[in-house]
Parts: sequence; C-alpha cells; structure tokens
Amino acid sequence: MNWAKNLVFAIFSIIIALLTLIFSPVDYKGKVSNFLLKIWTNFTLFLYAVKVIVSGSENISSSAGKIFISNHASYLDIFVLLAKVPDNIRMIYKSELTRMPLIGWAMLAAGFVPIDRRNARSAMHSLDKAAKKIRRGISFVIFPEGTRSEDGNVGEFKRGLFVLAEKTEADIIPLSISGSNILMPRDTNRVKPGSVNLVIGKPLKFKKEKEFLNEIRDTVISNLQKAG
Repeated sequence: MNWAKNLVFAIFSIIIALLTLIFSPVDYKGKVSNFLLKIWTNFTLFLYAVKVIVSGSENISSSAGKIFISNHASYLDIFVLLAKVPDNIRMIYKSELTRMPLIGWAMLAAGFVPIDRRNARSAMHSLDKAAKKIRRGISFVIFPEGTRSEDGNVGEFKRGLFVLAEKTEADIIPLSISGSNILMPRDTNRVKPGSVNLVIGKPLKFKKEKEFLNEIRDTVISNLQKAG
C-alpha cells in the first residue's frame, strides 16, 4: 500500500504548495508559510508512521534568527527538522529544484534560498540573501557536509556555513539526527515505519577562528552518540 501513501503525499503536497503561493504576497514575516510547512511535514511523518523523539527543545529560547547545523544521512532529515525544530526555519537548497513546477515555486515563495554551488559569485549572493533573512528573524538549517552521508558517519564540514555565520554572527545551534538513514536509506525513496532521534544542542556563540568548524562538528557527533 506504499503507492497509496505516496499518492496521498503528492496530493497533500500540491495543496500546501498552492496555499503557500496564495498567501505569499501578505506573508511578510514568513509565519504563514512556516505554519503550512509544519502542517505538511508533520502530516508526512504521520502518514509514513515515523515517530520523532526530540530532546533539547529548551535550548531554543530566542526569537532571533539562528543557524541550525545538522548531520545529514537521509532525505527524511528534511521533514524531521522542518516538522520538529520549534522555530521559524527555512533551508538553502539546490537551485535546480526551483525549476520544479509548483513545488519549486512554493519553496521560493516560502523563503527558501536556492544556491548554485558551481558558481562562486552566485553562491555568495545566495548566502547574502539568507543572511538578510536571518537578521529579520528567520532561521536557517544548514547541512554542512554538502550531501547525504553514505554510511551514517558525519563527514567533513564545508566552509559555507562559516561564511554565513560570519555575515550574521547569529547563534549556532547543533542538531543531531539518528535513525533516519535506517528508515529511508540513501539508495531508496521508500520510507519504513519506525523512530528517529533528534537532539537539539545548546547554542554556540560565533567565533572567527577556523577551529570553530571542528568545534561544531564535534558537538554534532557527541550529541549523535548520546542519541544512540
């Protein structure tokens, strides 16, 4: 019956995308699109019987824009974070997705920021746009590994997040997800029912030292081990 779930998911996604586009002209602070994102992603997790166990929500206490840094081992991570991180959050995504009819347009209208990593000048412009949104109170989730992990281990962090952090000096909040790669492995689009653990770490103040990248990564790994 997975095909039936996929059909329901597709129809619901179209409805949410249409509502996002309809309300975008008056959604100045992104609260409507954030509300719709929460409905969409929580419904999707419910539909595919994915339970998310969250710890550390108390570490998010400010309404200011933040930079959330997460490990990345499955497409399921996107739904887990958008659904369960209690903040007004968006993501930086591959620019090619903007060309997707309706869904791509809705992502852009909702405040997600497309980036073309092959073009350094264009990528820097995208980071500038994200920085402006962070200063307005919208937070961003970054996957600094750049791609999904093949074996579940945390890869090296790329400097893109450091550039964004330097532009905003926003708080950095590490996120650690475990179990998502088991429910939705890298080589499949099928989602198995089960549980995912999400640990929200304590905020880290931005530091200009290059070692700060490793400090963030070490925190993500440490919390990942605690999550099991």
